[in-house]
Amino acid sequence: MTRAELHFHLLPGVDDGPGTLEESLELAQLALYEGTVTIVATPHVCDVDVEELEQRVAELRDAMATARLATEVLCGGEVAASDVPRLSDAQLEIVAQGPLGRRWVLLEAPHHGSPDEFSAAAQELRARGFGVVVAHPERSAPLAHGRADVLASEIEAGSCLQVNGLAVTGGYGATVKTAALELLSRDDPVVLSSDAHSRNRPPCLKDAAYEARRARVDPRRIRAAIDHGPRRLLASGLPA
Repeated sequence: MTRAELHFHLLPGVDDGPGTLEESLELAQLALYEGTVTIVATPHVCDVDVEELEQRVAELRDAMATARLATEVLCGGEVAASDVPRLSDAQLEIVAQGPLGRRWVLLEAPHHGSPDEFSAAAQELRARGFGVVVAHPERSAPLAHGRADVLASEIEAGSCLQVNGLAVTGGYGATVKTAALELLSRDDPVVLSSDAHSRNRPPCLKDAAYEARRARVDPRRIRAAIDHGPRRLLASGLPA
């Protein structure tokens, strides 16, 4: 099955992802080696003019076609809780995915502060007609590394959790790795993405799958998180 990456910093020169077009093409090539043919480009929206994103993605598509990289690139964004109030519905549409009526936004789990702002942002997104995919909750101390009650509430509201591959392989330390494997093992809706940024944070779905198998995560859960879940989110979306 061809894979889709829902959280991937592929656009050059916009945030802490690839600095040059050449680096972007290299990351896309590495993703292709893993069987990934669809990438949602998700720059931090606080670091880029959202109105320019579609043009930037179109330019990257042209460069990839010239380089003969058979990768579909979709226009997305990683939205922090503090971004939500300032973004218009039209701007949220630019970074949202899924079919009409079931569009969803990648909402970043906070690295600092209180979970209250995150919870309020998720509720606001739903009130404005967007579902929520929670980016890397396993890395979030304010969300108790994926164990906070606010996440249980999010799942009950129809949200999905997105775990980072590098978390599963231990790239963020033992605490985050344990949390990532717990999230993959539970019955909650979870997808796995690389959250790739650079050569130092490359696509890593194969390594993450291997590490999850070593940790005795149910193979069906791994396949759902890597192969089926991301495609389903793009095709079927989430309820608001």
